[in-house]
Amino acid sequence: MKKAIYFFSFFFGTIFIFIFINGFIKSRKEYGSKYNFTIDEIKSDAKGNLIFFDSVGNEYSFASFTFNKHDKLGISVGDKVFKDYKSKNMIFSRETEDKYSVYYIQKPNGMVPFSFYSY
Repeated sequence: MKKAIYFFSFFFGTIFIFIFINGFIKSRKEYGSKYNFTIDEIKSDAKGNLIFFDSVGNEYSFASFTFNKHDKLGISVGDKVFKDYKSKNMIFSRETEDKYSVYYIQKPNGMVPFSFYSY
């Protein structure tokens, strides 16, 4: 009986470590990336997280910035998304009277905080 408990503990511990490492790698890559696109389409995945598409068809889903369809953030098609290299904030702008104005700033809210590697 003890062997089964040790096996399941090791098994689930290993899975948890791999999930954390994957999240860390994706989050670090996002931290060093620049995003500047206009949302052309919005879909949600099985967990309800939003997936953004630009006019070229590129898909954007984030590990460090989670957006859920139930958050009521007001993100819609036509909004501009901007994040500079090594910036901790993602900025959403909406076009009003032929110019974009900032209406929402998202701080990282993913599993791995940027403070782990932003030194």
